[in-house]
Amino acid sequence: MSLHQRNGIWYWRKMVDGVLFNRSTKTEDKKLAETMAKKWEHEAVKTVVYDGERPVTLYEAIDSFLGERKHLPSYTSASQHMQHWKNALPNEKMKSLQKHKVQAVVTRRLAEGAAQNTVSVFVTYWNALVNHCKANKLSPGPLLDRVQSKRTRFRIITEQEEAAMLAATCPNAKYPGKTATSDAQRQDNQDVLVCLLHLGARINEAQNLRWSDVDFANNTVLVRRLKNGDDTLLMMTKALRAVLERRYATKIDNWVFPTKSETYKAHAQWVTTVAKRAGVDFEAGKVTSHTFRHSAATRLLRAGMDIRKVQQFLGHKNISSTLVYLHAMPSEVAAHAVSVFDGS
Repeated sequence: MSLHQRNGIWYWRKMVDGVLFNRSTKTEDKKLAETMAKKWEHEAVKTVVYDGERPVTLYEAIDSFLGERKHLPSYTSASQHMQHWKNALPNEKMKSLQKHKVQAVVTRRLAEGAAQNTVSVFVTYWNALVNHCKANKLSPGPLLDRVQSKRTRFRIITEQEEAAMLAATCPNAKYPGKTATSDAQRQDNQDVLVCLLHLGARINEAQNLRWSDVDFANNTVLVRRLKNGDDTLLMMTKALRAVLERRYATKIDNWVFPTKSETYKAHAQWVTTVAKRAGVDFEAGKVTSHTFRHSAATRLLRAGMDIRKVQQFLGHKNISSTLVYLHAMPSEVAAHAVSVFDGS
């Protein structure tokens, strides 16, 4: 049995089939330390020899998990959630993490005001990490109880609110703290808002647009959809083309928005800040970057576009993802149905 003492505390160190185990007994009592070491040695042999698992720390497991996902569109989201787990838990062996302590992190995030749907994804990523360990013969941590996601109310931007938000990002306006840098930032924000609505884009899809995907000759933009969606080749509206032509005249690399691209890992909270500055009514619901995608879909449906065409516009793989927009405006759908049956 490999016990050694350091600063009065007994430490256990053991190599099993090339895998090194090293733990503190946190006690000065040698007999107690020997009892703990026997138990740990038995567990180590079972883990390595019989179960064939390799013990890993939390950080090692996360690095392995993210390494497997570097090529996926969800990598940025996974990295952000995994960083939260790194910040919340000590870098202990996954096998030694107790469920109640890991579950406490979830409870704490909810108590601190994190959105339930955000926490739901947070937990889903943890369980995906545990399953990754199991699949790769790494000692896993505990699976957590799922947090049920909430169906959120669709917030639609009216044309008046859209105009107010574009005005609130106008770089030529007079405002406190006006500088050349803040003017450039306002222009970037205004241009991204146009892309969000006119492309039905998610924030990362808009901020990561590349010039190689813009074809002025054919008046098209290729939107590389995230979440396993279908990439979409869309025609440019006049407003979108004006934005892209202006930006192209001063382009510095292949990014349409160099300061917001994945190189800088730009956040999306600024959309809510702009909405507040524009005086948008939050009683009707919170305004986020995704509100513009909802608004684009709803405007197309209200204008009479077929649901299948809206699905293609948004890049949804499954029609069920698009049908939620019909559910979001039941009175309009019902009125349309009545007019059809009444022949009016």
